Amino acid sequence: MGFNLSLEKRLGVEKLISAISSRFVGKIDPNKAISSSLKDLGNLSGADRVSIFLFDEEKNILSNTHEWCNNGVKSQLKNHQNIDRNTISWWIRRVEKLNFINIPEVSKLPNDAKFTKDFMELQNIKSFLGFPIYHKTTITGFACFSKVSEKIQWKGKDFAILRIFSQILENTFDRLNAENALRANQELLNAIFEAVAEGIIAINSEGRVTQMNARFIYMWRISDKIVEKSDFEILIEEVADQLKDSRDFINKTQSLRKSSKTDFNMIICKDGRIFDQYSRPITLEGKIVGRLWSYRDVTEHQNAEQELRKSEKLYRDAYERANFYKDIFTHDMNNIFHNIQFSAELISMLKDNVNKIGTPEDLFTTIIHQIDRGSKLIENVRKLSKLEESKVSLQNLEIYEFLENAILFAKKSVRDKKIEIKIKRTKENVFVEANEFLLDVFENILHNATKYNKNPIISVQIIISKEDKYGIKFIKMEFLDNGIGIDDKSKKLIFLKGYKKDKNIRGMGIGLSLVKKIIESFNGKIWVENRIQDDYTLGSNFVVEIPELN
Repeated sequence: MGFNLSLEKRLGVEKLISAISSRFVGKIDPNKAISSSLKDLGNLSGADRVSIFLFDEEKNILSNTHEWCNNGVKSQLKNHQNIDRNTISWWIRRVEKLNFINIPEVSKLPNDAKFTKDFMELQNIKSFLGFPIYHKTTITGFACFSKVSEKIQWKGKDFAILRIFSQILENTFDRLNAENALRANQELLNAIFEAVAEGIIAINSEGRVTQMNARFIYMWRISDKIVEKSDFEILIEEVADQLKDSRDFINKTQSLRKSSKTDFNMIICKDGRIFDQYSRPITLEGKIVGRLWSYRDVTEHQNAEQELRKSEKLYRDAYERANFYKDIFTHDMNNIFHNIQFSAELISMLKDNVNKIGTPEDLFTTIIHQIDRGSKLIENVRKLSKLEESKVSLQNLEIYEFLENAILFAKKSVRDKKIEIKIKRTKENVFVEANEFLLDVFENILHNATKYNKNPIISVQIIISKEDKYGIKFIKMEFLDNGIGIDDKSKKLIFLKGYKKDKNIRGMGIGLSLVKKIIESFNGKIWVENRIQDDYTLGSNFVVEIPELN
């Protein structure tokens, strides 16, 4: 709809609109700007009352928020609160249809406008003009002229200034709402920025500090003087002075300033504190405009993890030692009981064939030896299986004494075959760091050499030598037998717990897995080779290396 105005009136309208518009520019007091503008609009239009009505957020309730009244006209501001939308439904439909409402004579409103008519007559309104205030496409309120002294025909200038004013209010309210939302978001962000557990700092592309929360200042003990300067170069020097590797921190921080990379690492302070450091660029429309760093104090977490790892290792080692000694006990006691049973059977056979079997004294000696060995084993396992021990105790031992005892045991264990065991000795005695279980190692290796041997004469040669490896002196012991041998696929498997060379034979896999554990507890190694290269069927060579006593 167009409004035809004379030049004089148009200049007056433009002057008024210019004055009103200037009030809503920049930082404003909206209530003051609206009140002043309502007065100017009333004076120019001749209206008795100029009012602003705004809906609530649900758009169901309308209230009079601002009002100007001419001299002698009673204010209706208090009476025009919480007006139900249905009360002015005809009014709203007219606005939605025509984009304004013009009522030259309220008394002549049609019957379907009864609620609107009653509403206006209660205020003694004779003529009415209103324009909607929009937010996007939704009506949020109205700017209105009312005439109570007489009925009038609203002029073109009245339409023009009220329509323009309603548009000014639309823009102003939208801007104020956006500013309020932005301010609320900024306040929320600031509250979050200060509430987080991390110390956070942000810089712009020029290297000036733009944000720094209180947690950052507290974590790094930044003085007020440095905070006030907002100089990133000075600040990182202050931080670096507190670190173990200050130069690396400065170099890396400088390299990241304009980098597009995201970075995460851990830094350690001189006082023992540990921080997780996270850094990433700040981008705006694809362009790097600054960088952000955040720091989280993980000292307690790292210390707790370290203590947990120590505790886990302690109990894991204790558990493995308990199983280790349990297996030693089970395996060796089975051997002891087997020998006692064998000797007992021989005694029962003695009455029938004394000459071929031996004397009762020899057999009783074997039984007593096995019982003593079992008692000693139980005592050793009791001592060594304590969970609180963190390391197997070692002592200085001379190996030849243990070898001789193991050879004696092996010869007494074989009754139906001839056994020859020879030692190629060093010139001097040989000492290693070990314990009583060294005897179990020797007995187990010799036991396997005799047990898995189909020859009528069992032959075992033991070669003792010395070797230097990695600056450590080792005693090397080789046990070469003429047994059935071990194929290449099984050479490593035999040292695994539960492995059995022959499913019908019990004990071999358990024994050698324990031997390996014992040797490793001495910081040594064990492996098996062919006695004759490239032909495993001609026997095995079990090689043991244990550090020589220094």
